Amino acid sequence: MARLTPPLESGAPAYDRGLWRLPTPVYALVFASLGILTTYASLELWSGLASAERPLLWWAGRALGFLAYIALWLSMIFGSIVSSGGAGGVLSKKWVMDFHQEWTLAAVISTVLHVLVLVSHAESRVTPWAAIIPFASDRLTWQIGIGTIAGLGLAVIAISSWLRTRVPYTAWRAIHALSFGVMILALAHGITVGTDSGTPLVTWLYLGTTGALTAVMAMRLAVALTSTTRAST
Repeated sequence: MARLTPPLESGAPAYDRGLWRLPTPVYALVFASLGILTTYASLELWSGLASAERPLLWWAGRALGFLAYIALWLSMIFGSIVSSGGAGGVLSKKWVMDFHQEWTLAAVISTVLHVLVLVSHAESRVTPWAAIIPFASDRLTWQIGIGTIAGLGLAVIAISSWLRTRVPYTAWRAIHALSFGVMILALAHGITVGTDSGTPLVTWLYLGTTGALTAVMAMRLAVALTSTTRAST
């Protein structure tokens, strides 16, 4: 688990000597918002479970799908911040790296559980073969197929990260670049397969995550351009 106040050496870089700290009221607002969202989601889930049209496995599959998407998104967010040197030194690079790795693991676990639940749910008609072979499903062929590709891509990225010391740096960078494609495919899969994609809550979820990731990527590009300009002057 990442430590919020890791011990730092005197010769550590600037971004490691000071950890960005938020005021206590901000933390309180964040956790209060998470509590409200959790309560709302729990009420929606409870209401849905009471309906015979939505069996438990269907809800479990949808919940795990959303969890996998959000975990992948957070992994991308923190990974982009790592690449920008901790947002140009504003954040501790070690702290951000810890969260990047933890959310990547969460994305892998929730994706595996998402697939297992759907395969075990007879009404989903997703076979084990279709879960590992792209476009092998006899229903929603391309929609499920792009999800399968996203899952396989995530597996390749995770394995390359765990074998980081044995993979050449250039190859590791090239494999890691696949994460952008995985994120796009995961988003397209969620929108086209999800039966609740048209609801306001889910629509704002996709719009908000896409906008936030775009902003972080723009920040990363700005930091890189600034560093290049400083190096050339």
